[in-house]
Amino acid sequence: MDKQELRSILDQVAAFLELQGETPGGARIRDAQEAAAAEFAQTGRSSTLDELREHIPPGLVEMLRIPGLGVSKVRQIHDALHVESIVELEAAAADGRLAALSRFGPKAAHNVANAIAALREAGTHRLLHHALAEAEGIAHGLAALEGVRRVDIAGAVRRRCELIQDLEFVVVHRGDESHRDRLIRRLREAPGVTALAGKPGAVTLRFRSGALADVFLASEHDAGLALVRATGSATHVAELDARAGARGVRLEPGAAAWPDELSVYGALGLPWIPPELREGAGEVAAAAAGTLPRLVERSDLKGFLHCHTNYSDGTTTVREWADACRAAGYEWLGITDHSESSAYAGGLRADHVARQHDEIDAVNAHVADFVVLKGVEADILADGSLDYGPAILDRFDFVIASVHTRFGMNEAAMTERVLRALDDPRTTILGHPTGRLLLAREPYAIDLERVLERAAQRGVAIEVNADPHRLDLDWRMVRRARELGITISLGADAHSVAGMSNVELGLGVARKGWLTAAELLNARDAAAFLAYA
Repeated sequence: MDKQELRSILDQVAAFLELQGETPGGARIRDAQEAAAAEFAQTGRSSTLDELREHIPPGLVEMLRIPGLGVSKVRQIHDALHVESIVELEAAAADGRLAALSRFGPKAAHNVANAIAALREAGTHRLLHHALAEAEGIAHGLAALEGVRRVDIAGAVRRRCELIQDLEFVVVHRGDESHRDRLIRRLREAPGVTALAGKPGAVTLRFRSGALADVFLASEHDAGLALVRATGSATHVAELDARAGARGVRLEPGAAAWPDELSVYGALGLPWIPPELREGAGEVAAAAAGTLPRLVERSDLKGFLHCHTNYSDGTTTVREWADACRAAGYEWLGITDHSESSAYAGGLRADHVARQHDEIDAVNAHVADFVVLKGVEADILADGSLDYGPAILDRFDFVIASVHTRFGMNEAAMTERVLRALDDPRTTILGHPTGRLLLAREPYAIDLERVLERAAQRGVAIEVNADPHRLDLDWRMVRRARELGITISLGADAHSVAGMSNVELGLGVARKGWLTAAELLNARDAAAFLAYA
């Protein structure tokens, strides 16, 4: 037994329960730790910890990693400032809100900011939404420098990879090498930059925030080539170089005019390839054959799916969701509160279903050109049956079936559990199919190929869960689902209106999976969605 790993598990069990309001050292914490220790000794994994992770906002778990912030202070920050992520905490430390809290003050807020920077500098990977926020901030600062015409975010962030190691940018400057050299000097003196290292055609900047950025410098003449090279994976770029060699094209600065990416791909006899596809996974061959799909776009989405109201663990009312989604240009909304067995999430009690449905009917009666659908996120119980049972489930317009407990089941048992749920004719969508939490919890053991094949047979949609900590189904398996003819549902898994922004991250996964609008449930109107359900 790895005693260090066990100690970490027991400490996390205690911390997560304290975040839920349990007394430190209390009986429930001791019992949970004993159960976790016993299971870890047998299996090397703790389903107790896995299930607790399901109950705690992932951003609070991230905040517990910051030295000097114990459970009580994290709870205080969350309750007082409604902060739920390290990015939000960093903003609160910068704008004075954190310093204004009791037990903090300016020095403590400064220490928190420094600790976040140290974590960022030490970490090898970070979640896409964190990296995207960092990249946008850095790009804004670089664009303000004298001599800069344009800044493009490149690399894995532009490809919408789920985990990001490096931040990469293309900075388009005015004029010749003398302008570039002056720009390099300005980069060294830019606000927040603490170090600069040079390499041919690029510089690496280290920021006070702990972020590292590779900045590729290009004139307007070569900007397109620089962006293609800085965006694509190594395999994608190698395939382009091989094609260029076969066609006698020199993909080099100055060899031709490369003002934009279209000029680069056009010189290779290819249409422009969307950044999300540039992984060296068949996209160059498809482009050459003219078979690249028209990827789904935000403007294709008509419906907003998978959101929680104040009937379970959300903070938003039915009417507030309807108003927000209508204002954002959606035509319909699918409410999906947790079912009754999800007591940890304040699951919708069976005797409250009618009350919620009456409220939805009242909203529909007063909101024009928009419809709210009655859905539920029903727990898949350990035996594969759906929470509530048929009589109550039949009162909903559609059902998202999800696993939220018993993550420690072996592969055979978990697979049979999910297959039984797919066989239930009330199941419309399988929610977050692998249960993963990026950088926090591995997927549960499951034969995903059998699950996808059964979903295809039963006509059940598979969710791309857009919560930035999940992004589940993985984009690689989205392509497999597409091959099997499975319809995909894009679920925001939003617990407040702020979570509507998750959709953009989910779209990145859908596009990386080569999805078209025709393959996405959200791109159908309400009548077509209900017909599918």
